[in-house]
Amino acid sequence: MSAEAVIRLSARGLNVEILPDSGGRISAFWSETGGERTDWFVPQPKPGDADSGSTAWGSFPLVPFSNRIRDGRFTWDGEEHRIAASEKNAPHAIHGHGRSVPWDVGDVSETRAALSYTYPGEDWPFPYRARQVFDLVDGALSVSLELENTGTKDMPGGLGHHPYLPWRDGPVLATSFGSIWPAVDGVLPAGPEAVPGDLDFSGSNGRKLPRGLDTGFGSWSGHALVKWRGAGLSLEIDASETLSHVILFTPEGKPFFCVEPVTHCIDAINLDAKGVAGTGIRAVSPEGSLVASMKFRPGVDRR
Repeated sequence: MSAEAVIRLSARGLNVEILPDSGGRISAFWSETGGERTDWFVPQPKPGDADSGSTAWGSFPLVPFSNRIRDGRFTWDGEEHRIAASEKNAPHAIHGHGRSVPWDVGDVSETRAALSYTYPGEDWPFPYRARQVFDLVDGALSVSLELENTGTKDMPGGLGHHPYLPWRDGPVLATSFGSIWPAVDGVLPAGPEAVPGDLDFSGSNGRKLPRGLDTGFGSWSGHALVKWRGAGLSLEIDASETLSHVILFTPEGKPFFCVEPVTHCIDAINLDAKGVAGTGIRAVSPEGSLVASMKFRPGVDRR
């Protein structure tokens, strides 16, 4: 497929576009009713737009780990590994490889697309195969992920997705977390703590999201509701049990925010090696797989 190839899925006014050659990334997710378009993820900027150089759009897969690994170093089964420091202006590895490699296209229909890629074990010292399946069904976008260990020894593994949601008039989040993993060293946590009252989003009414977060939360209920009350819009996020953590990213002054369902906390491999419980990092055995899934269900009430 060409570099500009786009897969478009549509079902009953709900639409998603996917870029297989650009990290298997969702470039747009929107609904259209009566000629009116509502974007649920920030859409990819068009050439010539003022923000055409921005990377804060759509949603990309987090494979084979989520978020940061301190200094691009970790120890696994007694062996120390070093991987590329891929975070801009920082010494850490971030977000894995899935977002930066082309994905092979499998079965595609009007409402469903399957993508995959095979990693031989280079920078990340473990070979694996990754799969994504996108499905528009029952008024929602379903995204399924699989990480298969194709090597001969256990490997650490993690999965997730990184959606950029429009800030609009300021979102309200309703969900339940059992712990917070606050940063104590730049953006890296040392372990879980009790959720403070001003970041308790539980209850049916939730709480307005504050700016300035780049923070992990654990023991997630697996269900979240985002509301843009002034616009009469909402987005439900439901996730499988393996996605027990969430990263909230709400940078100051930006027109977006992120609610990232993930399997593990920030720097989970290194924290797990220190004996910190509840990191969520998984040991994936040879020929074994780690799987995760999530659904994004839009809602509109402009009465």
